[in-house]
Amino acid sequence: MTLAVTVGFGGLLTSVQGVSAATLNDLQEEQSDVINKRSNINQSIVEKDHEISDISDRQSELEAEMKQLERQISDTDQKITEKQNQIEETKAEIEKLKKEIKDLKTRIKKRNDLLLERARNIQQNGGSIKFIDVLLGAESFGDFIDRISVISTLVNADKEIIEEQKADQAMLEANQQKVEKELASLNDMLKELESLKADLKNQNAKKAQIMKELAAQKKHLESEKMSMEEEAELLKAQEVALQKAITLEKDRIAEEKRIAAEAARKAEEERKAREAAESANNNNNNNSGTSGQESNSGSNNVSKPPVSSGLFSRPAVGYISSGFGGRWGAMHAGVDIAASGPVPIVAAANGVVSRSYTSSSYGNVVFVVHHLNGQTYETVYAHMRSRSVSEGQVVSKGQQLGVMGNTGHSYGQHLHFELHVGLWNMSKSNAVDPRRYISF
Repeated sequence: MTLAVTVGFGGLLTSVQGVSAATLNDLQEEQSDVINKRSNINQSIVEKDHEISDISDRQSELEAEMKQLERQISDTDQKITEKQNQIEETKAEIEKLKKEIKDLKTRIKKRNDLLLERARNIQQNGGSIKFIDVLLGAESFGDFIDRISVISTLVNADKEIIEEQKADQAMLEANQQKVEKELASLNDMLKELESLKADLKNQNAKKAQIMKELAAQKKHLESEKMSMEEEAELLKAQEVALQKAITLEKDRIAEEKRIAAEAARKAEEERKAREAAESANNNNNNNSGTSGQESNSGSNNVSKPPVSSGLFSRPAVGYISSGFGGRWGAMHAGVDIAASGPVPIVAAANGVVSRSYTSSSYGNVVFVVHHLNGQTYETVYAHMRSRSVSEGQVVSKGQQLGVMGNTGHSYGQHLHFELHVGLWNMSKSNAVDPRRYISF
């Protein structure tokens, strides 16, 4: 009787709590492993935050450098414009100088012609004797003085013409050298400024490319951080679910002890009663039996799959629209079960709900942790239209979790169902083909 009571209660407790004969040590070790993983993930999140912060600082530095370069480019453009204006002014000055040079050459030619003519006259007539004749032909001393003055004026005029000739030639050469030197200098400065501008633009382009690469790197880090944060949340939920399983296991052990003690006490009382009855030769049959009738409240919902034997049962009715394995160049870590209408989604085994939330990829999703025959499993039910269980809730095999839908990254109504030997992780390294455990 004691054995029957113990076995019967144990079966009922397993059905309600989703925890089998696994030891507390197994559950506690798994919980410790989850805590360590979560700690490592949180540390990685902190490191990603630092990396993102470093990139943000570098981006700020680059933005400041690029603004400085843009200011330098603007200043250089202004200087280039100024030099171009100076070059145009210098070219205009050169044109003006060319005209002056042309006029100067004309004057020089006229002077040369005059000097040549004067030289021919002197050569033909004997210049020095001619001057003496002029002086000796004076009629009076005053006339002599006047003639000396005239001759002196003529000589000085020739001398001035020669001096002007030399000065004009020197000025012509100086002006030519000055303008050519100034123009060459301006052209050199213009080339330097254009080279500087090209260099500044090149630096700016390189920094812009670095900014682009940093933005992509930052986006990648932020994406990794988001994935880590989601994994940290899942690990936290798994930790809570395992703690719930540990508590339930402790309760089960305590209840088994209480039942065993109660059964032993009743057996002892019955033994004493039988001994008392035998000693009194009481042959009357005073045993009265009570028959109980178990009432099964079944659901008439034909879309709900029947609960089967074995570790896991089918989570939904429908056909397999996509199997486990490679798909579209990636790994499909579960099976897709498709059906139309309001199809109930049920727990594949007894367990504890570790997550019940809306994911950007999974849509409405429920994660359930199971501890069966000393092994931890986790099942995933994704893309549901709605959810009817919450985190930390104990569920039994066949209990409804939600309704089939088309939420998240989904194409058409179906259930994406995953089965993991061990706890779920971001790489889904524990995923196995559910058809190894469930007959579809």
